[in-house]
Amino acid sequence: MHRSVLVVVALAVSLVLAGCSPGGVDESPGSPLPSASVPAPPSSVNAEMDALYAEAESVFRRVMELRFQFELQPQQYEFPAEMGELLADPYLSWVRGGYDYMREQNWHAPDGVEPTFVVARYPGASKADSEVALEGCLDTRQVPALDASGQVVSEGTVFHLELFFKHFDGQLKLFEGTSNEVTECAIR
Repeated sequence: MHRSVLVVVALAVSLVLAGCSPGGVDESPGSPLPSASVPAPPSSVNAEMDALYAEAESVFRRVMELRFQFELQPQQYEFPAEMGELLADPYLSWVRGGYDYMREQNWHAPDGVEPTFVVARYPGASKADSEVALEGCLDTRQVPALDASGQVVSEGTVFHLELFFKHFDGQLKLFEGTSNEVTECAIR
C-alpha cells in the first residue's frame, strides 16, 4: 500500500475504478467510459462464493459513491463515518489520508466530472487472509486535481487495481489493495 504522494493524490482526486474492458481503455478524447461490471464467466463457483463476490462488489460501489461525494470537493464534506462500516485498516487509513491531504491543500476536481470505474471477480487472488478479491480499473484522465485558483496540479491517469476483502466483526470490508498506473487496462 505504499504509494508516492502523486499516486495517492491522483487516486484521491479520481477515486474510482474505470473505463476498462477486456479490449482495453477507449483512448478517444471526451468519450465517456461506462461504469459497469464485467460479467462473470460461466463457472462452477458455488452459490456461497457468488454471494460473497456480489457483497464485495456492493461494498466497493458504496465506497466509491461516498468518495465521489467528499473527494471531488473535500472542502464541502466531512469524512463520512459510514466508511468505517465499509473499510478496515490499512485501506481505511489510506483513504482518510488522501482525503486529509486534498483538504489541507485545498484541492478539488472540476465541477460535473467524475472518474469512471469497472470491477470484476478476481478468483485465486489473496492477500493477508482475504476471503474474496476484485480487480478493476480506475480512469481519472478526465478528473484533474485543481488548486484553489483552478490551476491543474495533478493530471488524471489509468490504474489497475487489486482489492481484497474479509469479514471484520461479521461485516465484509475492503481492507487491502494495490494499484499500478497503466496505459490501458484489461481485466482478465
